[in-house]
Amino acid sequence: MNDAQAAAEEAAVGRAMTASERPRLSIKAAWWLSDLARPGRGNLKLVPGSHTSNRIDGPPRRDLPWPDPPGAVEVTADPGDVVVFDRRVWHARSPNRSTTTRRAMFFGYTYRWVRGRDRIPAGDAGYTPLQRQLLGMLDGADGDHAWGHEPVRVPLYELLRQAGRLPVAP
Repeated sequence: MNDAQAAAEEAAVGRAMTASERPRLSIKAAWWLSDLARPGRGNLKLVPGSHTSNRIDGPPRRDLPWPDPPGAVEVTADPGDVVVFDRRVWHARSPNRSTTTRRAMFFGYTYRWVRGRDRIPAGDAGYTPLQRQLLGMLDGADGDHAWGHEPVRVPLYELLRQAGRLPVAP
């Protein structure tokens, strides 16, 4: 990305942050491993269009069940299907009333500067430097530097260099 593209992206994000509608900062992809071809199998539920609202009313207290908002639909999917959706869309899972175990892999895609929400045990000394980098736990590097903009401090760069996988400078 050149400087002009970076400036345009930054301006767009700035405009989005000042809008009353929440900006799209990420998307999610659900890769279904189980047969969810019928409702009632722990399917993904969505409220189409809910990304345009900053609020959906729920129960008055957290100890009460959360009812489905108006317009909620269950997404049916065959094994191998991938459903990509805007993370601002209201989403949940339906109750699984079948004998099918709901199995899926979820992937979140966002800007590099958005901090992950995963809870990773940071005190585990068993992670390799590469694993620490990929989990966002790289010591002494933050922001873009954790992804390779300072190669001497990034384990993945060194691994690729040792394997001869980096482009050779002319």
